[in-house]
Amino acid sequence: MNSEPFERDWHRDFDLNDATFGDDFEQVCDQLLAQCPVARSDVGEGYWIVSRYADVSRILREWRSFSSADGIIGVNRPLDQPLFKPNETDPPEHDDLRRVMNPHFTAAAIEKHEPEIRHIVDGLIDRFIEDGEAEIVRQYSDSIPSLAFCQAVASMPTEDMPYLQETFHEAITGPAEQRGAEWLKGQQYMEQFLERRKNESRIDDIVDAILYFDFPDGREYSRQERAGTLAQLTAGGIETTGAVISGALHYLATHPEERARLAADSNLIKIAVEEFLRIFVPAPCLGRRVTRDVQLSGVKIPAGDYLIYNLGGANRDPSVFERPSAIDLAREPNRHLTFAAGVHHCVGLHLARLNIRIAIEIFLERIPDFRVPDGFEPHFQGGITRSMTSLELVFA
Repeated sequence: MNSEPFERDWHRDFDLNDATFGDDFEQVCDQLLAQCPVARSDVGEGYWIVSRYADVSRILREWRSFSSADGIIGVNRPLDQPLFKPNETDPPEHDDLRRVMNPHFTAAAIEKHEPEIRHIVDGLIDRFIEDGEAEIVRQYSDSIPSLAFCQAVASMPTEDMPYLQETFHEAITGPAEQRGAEWLKGQQYMEQFLERRKNESRIDDIVDAILYFDFPDGREYSRQERAGTLAQLTAGGIETTGAVISGALHYLATHPEERARLAADSNLIKIAVEEFLRIFVPAPCLGRRVTRDVQLSGVKIPAGDYLIYNLGGANRDPSVFERPSAIDLAREPNRHLTFAAGVHHCVGLHLARLNIRIAIEIFLERIPDFRVPDGFEPHFQGGITRSMTSLELVFA
């Protein structure tokens, strides 16, 4: 992490698009928490950035005052990207959709996929274990959630996974002027996939739940909206779960005592997963539209303004977490907000936890001794998401 003074005044000139934001993220969060918990940016229409745990928790839970219906990625949103349901809606429309989706993402429903996800993870390691080295982000971390959802949960063709992984990666983190086109490519794939599924027998999985959903009041749920919902679920895990896996493996590669501790006690891995989720929060900066005048940390924010809630800041708030900048693999309780809260909490949280746990467990079993090459320094892309751009590991 950069320890030099910032070139940007993050208190008065906050900018999610700043090229240094990914690498300086933790330092920026700590400074904002201590000195400017409600910062301001004049980029675009202008927006607020809110960092304290109590404020962020309030934003997440009070959906009537902080609406998602105007888009949750308003700062970096491509002009031609439609709103995605249910994430970019509010109740009751949001609740109607989540009601049919939720049963497919309960802990019990997700646990049924564990054998297949373990098979997927083993298969990925098989591809590079004999090489003695690997670029983990693309060869492992980002591939696990895309394959786990598309192959195990949604029964999409395995041969299409590399295309979808690359398309949604570019749609989220690629050049801003190209993101809209990449999202359109991903959504068009989902439209075609849903059309094929209509001609097949129902298996009552998450795809069928989306395909045969109708609003209770008779409102149309269009073909494009169905495809958008499935695209949102597919893309969501690729850039988020993968970022946590990469962060965790980099930490374990550079802390051999902690790696040995996890390898010796598999029961500790579940607790460690929560700490990796807290510290490597992968989607830290999403937004809401303020619907009525509010005060956050003493700052008045008028109705109509847009704000970004900073989960990375909330997860490092010293009023909630003891030694918040330290990674404590046995931290309990761990009240992190990585999966958000309230009605808009992450629908895929059980799948994400399972993917991360399996990714760490199997890697430690099969490659117990690994490190980063001499001179390697991690770098992060930052914005509405934050993820390691590459992770080189070498091993016996």
